[in-house]
Amino acid sequence: MMLTRCPDCATTFRITPEQLKARQGKVRCGECQHVFNALDSLVEEPLVAVPAATTDTSPATEKPLSAPDSPAPESISDQLDPVAEHEPPPTEPLEQPPSASPAEALTQEVEEAPSGVIPTETLAMPAEEAPAPDSATPAPAATVSADIPDMPPWIALSPPKPLRRWPWILGLTLALLALAAQTLLHFRVELAVLQPGLKPLLQAACAPLGCDVPRPRRADLLGIETSDLHPDPRHKGRLQLVMSLRNRAPFNQELPHLEVTLTDTADTALLVRSLPPPDYLPPGTDPTQGFAANSELALNLTLDVGDLPAAGYRLYLYFP
Repeated sequence: MMLTRCPDCATTFRITPEQLKARQGKVRCGECQHVFNALDSLVEEPLVAVPAATTDTSPATEKPLSAPDSPAPESISDQLDPVAEHEPPPTEPLEQPPSASPAEALTQEVEEAPSGVIPTETLAMPAEEAPAPDSATPAPAATVSADIPDMPPWIALSPPKPLRRWPWILGLTLALLALAAQTLLHFRVELAVLQPGLKPLLQAACAPLGCDVPRPRRADLLGIETSDLHPDPRHKGRLQLVMSLRNRAPFNQELPHLEVTLTDTADTALLVRSLPPPDYLPPGTDPTQGFAANSELALNLTLDVGDLPAAGYRLYLYFP
């Protein structure tokens, strides 16, 4: 039998080696329900000093007892009853170390009893006539294992479920495809200029969307090389406008609109006329062919101005 002390409430318990082996030394305190390792809290059981009178175990026949004046007690149990009545009831946690054996416990209790209750001569009685330990000694405290419930079994944790990545990959792929399609749609004209081989593919992609792939419209790369305005000698009230347009771009462009403004001597606008490509192109020229790259276009226009006193003009190329 060993003793262990709770490190939380300092309560001392009896414990057996079998109880230590059952849970690798882990026990639960019956007072504060604290679980601790009994091996780390073992305490040594103090030895109870036994008086010299208790060592006399010779038979009564060899050393007869002197008869006292008062009648001898009938049995040791009758004399120990008062002691047992005053003894506190046993409890499971023991604050003091227990006695080493029932005989030593009997000796200790007899020494603590008043001298008037138990005569000293009764301690020399033979061991076989001593009362049963159950009548004088308290019942051993309940084992610690009675207060320790079975430890709950370990709960096996299932491994974390792997994250499903394919929805994210699919969503990212669709987003990238949509971004690429939007980029192609927005820069379709520039792509057709840089990669002319992509133009049929871009036109096929635009057909379901109701869009087209027009030619570039870079008015800053268009210019008027020469121009001249003079009266038509064959028709009164008409003016002849002779001019030359040039496309300085390295790619084919749409034909621009031509704005003609007639002014007087004070440079005040008298007449403004906007001409689309079919109105100023020479006869037999297809406007759908566009303005070829790095090319010039000669124009000869007849303007019917009537009686306007036109003294000057202004020309302007633009895309609507």
